Amino acid sequence: MRLFVAVLPDEAVDAAVDGAVADLDRDRWRPVARERRHVTLRFHADADPDAVAAGLRGAPLRAPALACGGAGVFGTALWLGVHAHDRDTWHALLRAVGTDPADHVAHLTVARCRGRAPSVPPGLEAHAGPSWTPRAIVLVASGSPYRVIEEFPLVAPPGADEAVGGHR
Repeated sequence: MRLFVAVLPDEAVDAAVDGAVADLDRDRWRPVARERRHVTLRFHADADPDAVAAGLRGAPLRAPALACGGAGVFGTALWLGVHAHDRDTWHALLRAVGTDPADHVAHLTVARCRGRAPSVPPGLEAHAGPSWTPRAIVLVASGSPYRVIEEFPLVAPPGADEAVGGHR
């Protein structure tokens, strides 16, 4: 089964993304629906969901504070960069799901181009979105629609209240 491990944006991030893509040329770009937005931590091309889930259960992981900033394109995708406020916490989370932080490009795909994406639309290069702290990592089965198989709660960072990040 095609699976991915991800964190999801909260309501404030989704609202900021909606605003950022509102003026895109709809003849060229299709915005990604809110229920499909995510930041992939690791992709599993063909994996057993039970085995992947078992590997994600274990020691509590700290929740990283994240924010979207900047934009880019690859293939048919328009994406916003995702940046962690605490790189050590972010890298620990990536390593915990089996991803090498040096090879990971954190991004949130926000639109798809009809054909190859030419360049970042004007105004999005300097996008700066709100910060959010995800409350969980999710194991998701690819397909249409995406199906969350299991959630794995994240621990609030020191000094944060116990309510970590919004969730859809």
